[in-house]
Formats: sequence, structure tokens, C-alpha cells
Amino acid sequence: MELFLQSLTNGILVGSSYTLVAVGLALTFSVMHVINFAHGEFYAVGSFMTFMVTRYIVDNFWVALLVSAAIGAGLGFLGERIFRPSYGKGMLLQFIIAFGLVIVLQQAMLIIFGGQPKAVPSAYPTVRELGVVSITDERLLVIGVSLALVAALFMFLTRTKTGKAMRAAADNPLAASLVGINTHQMTSLAFIAGIALAAIAGALLAPLYSINPYMGMRLTGVALVIIVVAGIGSVGGAAVVGFVVGIIENIFAAYVSPEWAFAVMFILLLVVLQIKPSGLFGRERSGLIM
Repeated sequence: MELFLQSLTNGILVGSSYTLVAVGLALTFSVMHVINFAHGEFYAVGSFMTFMVTRYIVDNFWVALLVSAAIGAGLGFLGERIFRPSYGKGMLLQFIIAFGLVIVLQQAMLIIFGGQPKAVPSAYPTVRELGVVSITDERLLVIGVSLALVAALFMFLTRTKTGKAMRAAADNPLAASLVGINTHQMTSLAFIAGIALAAIAGALLAPLYSINPYMGMRLTGVALVIIVVAGIGSVGGAAVVGFVVGIIENIFAAYVSPEWAFAVMFILLLVVLQIKPSGLFGRERSGLIM
């Protein structure tokens, strides 16, 4: 029982990072109709920004988190401009652009930070005993901030005028433009928010794992699996499935095999696609699903 509860706790931690990355990817796809295969690289950028700030500028995790979010938002603004010429021109061009972004970002991180893994010291290393479960304040922080950000995103999309305009642009861009919604502005905002969430996830997880220029590729694969299982375009589904995948992966690693834990999510993907091709929370037509 103790092993199960500890694995469950670790799974919630991992799932929180999966959720931030996957929700951002689902948001950008819903509004832009572009699958950004470079999404995980922005997670890596967030980790390296945290490393750079805490080591060379100021040893303050919160400052590093804000810098990572700002850098992510800025890269999101530029990234949407790079993808904009590909709108409506097919996935091949979008894939080529995304692949180019992967190479550019990886090489930039490699040149600036080198190929050796880097470590960020924990700002909150205190270990707390919650019954039979041990967890550091750092991990509690990751879970709490992730949940707060996902909740804030849902509030923004459902309660604000801009969020509702973004959903309208995702559901029917032509109709949205006819009623005065600037669809280009909405796509830009969606990409900025999605990339910022990925960068924040990287910043949050930086003190817990070693970081390297190629770490984003795995997260991209995980995020793609999550949004397909949830239903492409379902932001709420991506949030739920992100936590579920993290929990399943960690429990499988504890009881069966760590080497095969990563493969479990792809088995889950195949099973779900056989049962419900549109995803667990998906629907046949595209759009932003809460």
C-alpha cells in the first residue's frame, strides 16, 4: 500500500507537468489548427531559463519562473508569426516549419549551454511526511502551481470576453471574423498562452530533473498522445488525461518495469483509438472543447 500511495503521489507530480504541456498544445491546435511538433522544445527552454537565471543572475526561483514565462510568451508571439503563412496550406508545410523550429531551438540551447546535463538547485528541499507518503515542498509547489494555472486558463476561456472570442474563433473562424473578432489576434494569443504554459512547466520541473537540449522531444510525444486520447481540441480532456497518464506511468514503473513505463501511454492510445477514434472527450468536428 505504501508503494502504491508513493507511486500515486509521484504520478500526480509528473501528471501536472504533462497537463501543462498538453493543455497548451491542445489550445494552440484548437485555435490555430496547427500541431506544433516543436512544443516540447519550449518546455526545455523554460528549464534552461530557470538554470540561467538562478545560476548567473539571481538565486530566486520565483524570478526565474517569471522570466521563463515571459520568454515563453515572447517566443510564442514569434512562433505564431512563423506558422502564420502555413495556415490552410496543409500539414506538410506545418510539419516542416515545426521540424525547423526543433532544430533551431535544440542547436541554440546546445551552443549556449553545452551538451552536458545541467542541474538546478531545489529552492524548497524540505521533505514532508503525509502519512506513509514522503514529498518535498518543491513537488507540492509544482502540483499547486500547475492546478492553479489550469484553473486560471479555464476561467479565462469560459468567463472572459477574450476567452469566449478565442473559443468562437476556434469553432468557426469565418463566422467569428464576420462578427468583428480578430482571428489573427486570437491565434497569436492562443500560441502565446500555450508556449508560456510549456515554458512554465519546464521551469517548475527544472529543480527536480537534470536538463539537456534534447529533453523536449519526449514531452512532445507525451503531449501528442494525451491530446489524441483526450480528443484533439479538448482542453479539459487534456487536463484530465495528463494526470491519468502520469499516474498510470508511475504505477506501472513501480510494479512492473520502469523501462516499459513510457510505452504504456502508447498502448493506451491504441486502445482508446480502437474504442473511440475521436478521443475520450472529443467530437467529430473541430473546435475548442471545454
